[in-house]
Amino acid sequence: MKLRSSAGTLYKLGLRQGPVEQLKTAYLMLDGVCQFNCNYCTHALTVAKLPFLSRVLWPEIEDFPAFLEKLSQSDFERVCIQVVSYREFEKDLLELVEKLKILKKAISVSVRTTDLKFVRQLFSLGIDRIGIAIDVVNRELFRKYRGGSLDRLKRFIEKLATLYPCGVTTHLMVGLGETDRELFETMVWLRDINVETALFAFTPLRGTPLENHPRPPIERYRKIQLARFLIYRGLEEYVEFEGDSIKAFKELPGGFEKAFLTSGCPSCTRPYYNENPLGPLYNVHSEEMLNSLEVKG
Repeated sequence: MKLRSSAGTLYKLGLRQGPVEQLKTAYLMLDGVCQFNCNYCTHALTVAKLPFLSRVLWPEIEDFPAFLEKLSQSDFERVCIQVVSYREFEKDLLELVEKLKILKKAISVSVRTTDLKFVRQLFSLGIDRIGIAIDVVNRELFRKYRGGSLDRLKRFIEKLATLYPCGVTTHLMVGLGETDRELFETMVWLRDINVETALFAFTPLRGTPLENHPRPPIERYRKIQLARFLIYRGLEEYVEFEGDSIKAFKELPGGFEKAFLTSGCPSCTRPYYNENPLGPLYNVHSEEMLNSLEVKG
């Protein structure tokens, strides 16, 4: 088992020197040779292997008992395990969850699977949320960039949402050629089946097939964030379209700025996952930072 931790998690635990962010979630990664080949991922099968996932550096944990002890004494509210789909990762993941549950902290697992029996095992061990990424909301682009059937994956997510109400999260990526309307309709569907949406801005990463694909304009990403904020409050009728693009909003409720915070599982902060610390910040990872920064881009 090769277990890594995000650099920010290690900084906060005092196990590595670096800037301490206001993290509520500790991030771990089970690493190995991925069997999939997503065109936007640094861990894709045909991409040079680097200790990164998206923009985040993930040093290997050298002393797990010491790490676990520090984690148990910390004020982290949640542990999130990112899982690379290497051969037989299931065994390692179940073993890791078993070790982490003694912390009495909420546990999220982000994993690529359609194995219902395996998911049942994870929940039986005590995880409270599972993340099954959609990433690409357009059917043809899903097949092209990620591989497989979007409709089949959505049926699996819907099944999980029935079995584990409010226990499922998915990831949607903005900027891969999809329309605003496709993102909007997908988020409405996810809201209706009680699945949480975590938004990401596409980030071109060196060495991947999409390294020269442009980032989404920050203005467009802000509109999608606001649409998500409204949808999950039952206010999707406030979103105005021109063709398949979001044009404007009829009105915005008080506190709408929170739409720009990192979205996902409860307590998710995920700092600088898809942006440079120098900005612009696509996902703002703390309310203090939201209050102190100009986030509109």
